[in-house]
Amino acid sequence: MTRPAPHTPDRVTCWHVQLPKAVGAQDYEILDAAEQARADALPEPARRVQYIAAHAALRRILGAAIGARPEQLSIQSERHGRPVLAHQGAPHFSLSHSGEAAMIALCPTARLGVDLEQRRPRPKARRLVERLFAPAERDLLLPLPAAAFDTGFSRLWVLKEAYIKADGRGLACPLAGFAIDPFALRLLCSAPGFPSGVQLSYKEVGNNFDSALVVCSTQPVEIEHRVLDMRVNMERAA
Repeated sequence: MTRPAPHTPDRVTCWHVQLPKAVGAQDYEILDAAEQARADALPEPARRVQYIAAHAALRRILGAAIGARPEQLSIQSERHGRPVLAHQGAPHFSLSHSGEAAMIALCPTARLGVDLEQRRPRPKARRLVERLFAPAERDLLLPLPAAAFDTGFSRLWVLKEAYIKADGRGLACPLAGFAIDPFALRLLCSAPGFPSGVQLSYKEVGNNFDSALVVCSTQPVEIEHRVLDMRVNMERAA
């Protein structure tokens, strides 16, 4: 009896990037004009540095992945703002940064989204759940005591943000249009037209960050985690 061929897993490379406190001309100059304009418009110097460093890291990682110079990459936006690399054979990618950290994920075969959030007090979290989240998520979170609620909310927030990025429609994908169990890491339901075949992953980064990865695939997913510390790696190479 012939056994069916095993499903080939989707392979994701996930970079955990420590951002520097200062950037040089070599970081700014590899950004395109639109990225430079967005950086220049940020009023806070720390946020400007974080934006430049995160997008410079993204370009170097993408450039290494396809064998191109980072400054020559053409990163374009789809209709609802999802960024895509306009090069033949380019991987799907997603970027998130929060505070002095960033997360960058690449996959050659499936759309994906990542989200990274530095933990902070959220006094209005229960109100957000009541007003914006799906009924199944409200049923899961609202009965929980304070500590368990905070854990569940932090996980669910990054998972939902990563799902929206993978979906690619931005604000056209409302938070109540799908439901995720943040503890079992499974999609409970999704409205018509929303991704239903997804793989969910949650990872605590250090002691102060929550991160999530959502891959639009029904196949198993293999994740390779890599670290890039831009504070000590002056070349910032992927």
